[in-house]
Amino acid sequence: MSIQDAAHTLCGNEYVGTDHVFRLNGPRVEAFSGVDEEVFRLLARGDIEEYRALVHASRHVRPRLTFDKDWGGPVSFHADGSVLALRLLPGQDEEPRPGSPR
Repeated sequence: MSIQDAAHTLCGNEYVGTDHVFRLNGPRVEAFSGVDEEVFRLLARGDIEEYRALVHASRHVRPRLTFDKDWGGPVSFHADGSVLALRLLPGQDEEPRPGSPR
């Protein structure tokens, strides 16, 4: 299993990680989980001290929870550089259709 098979720009910043598609009461939803690209590079190199310094310096400037219009859904940012983003796949209705499985 890969932990770096997807990349997305969220709120103007680059993130790498993985994505999953699942059904939520009928409509298909994409979930992306990952980390800030710079944080990932530091961890991949094993540079823990630089990682700690970066996370400490930026812990108060990362948004907590927002809606990213370009992504098309809610995004949750964490002080450690990790992110979770959700969105309906294109062509999906926001409301369940009558008769769709719940």
